[in-house]
Amino acid sequence: MKRFTIRVLVVLTVILGVNYLAWRWLESLNWDAWWIAVPLVLAETYSLIDVGLFGLTVWRLRERKAPPPPPEGATVDVLVTTYNEPADLVMATALAARDIRYPHTTWILDDGARPELRELAGRHGLGYLTRSADWADRPRHAKAGNLNNALMMTHGEFLLILDADQVPAPDIHDKTLGYFTDPRVALVQTPQYFGNVPEDDPLGSQAPLFYGPIQQGKDGWNAAFFCGSNAILRREALM
Repeated sequence: MKRFTIRVLVVLTVILGVNYLAWRWLESLNWDAWWIAVPLVLAETYSLIDVGLFGLTVWRLRERKAPPPPPEGATVDVLVTTYNEPADLVMATALAARDIRYPHTTWILDDGARPELRELAGRHGLGYLTRSADWADRPRHAKAGNLNNALMMTHGEFLLILDADQVPAPDIHDKTLGYFTDPRVALVQTPQYFGNVPEDDPLGSQAPLFYGPIQQGKDGWNAAFFCGSNAILRREALM
């Protein structure tokens, strides 16, 4: 029913928008002030095209049900990427990652090669990786290169990728790994929530539109995408 309602709204919006723009272009343009009138109607035309593309995105909106239980015995690497963020910020994320309930291994990927961070990782039972001298004469590719380096040094069947300030919930794997019981699933992208934004924030800073209808619509087209972090990937598909 929800998908039907969305499609009705999309069709009505496009029909009314085309009708309005036909009137604007054919009847309402003030050619005596074309330097104002034409840019305005072009902006309105662009807006309708944008709305039409958004309508196409949500045309096949897909709301997934909760997944089955996580697969037995799956191996998971949690990769916390960092370069020069404060050590206490990185450790807040890494310790929360260590405390994820599903069995896994947590790694700090330190592109800054900081001895103090290596020492903190060892003290708290965390894995620590940085680039070897082999990278000295190669393009480093920033975070992507950091992750590529870790891919060659870890072995988990699944990878949870986190930025240095993305504190995971302890049940993140319980709510995501079950989707991978479908062998066609390569990526599960989770939403993110800002800890310094109030729950009643009227400005939409938590990006509910992006992580909601936009990603759900893309999922319906089999085109949901990896946002660079806070996602679980199947290593086999990635490699």
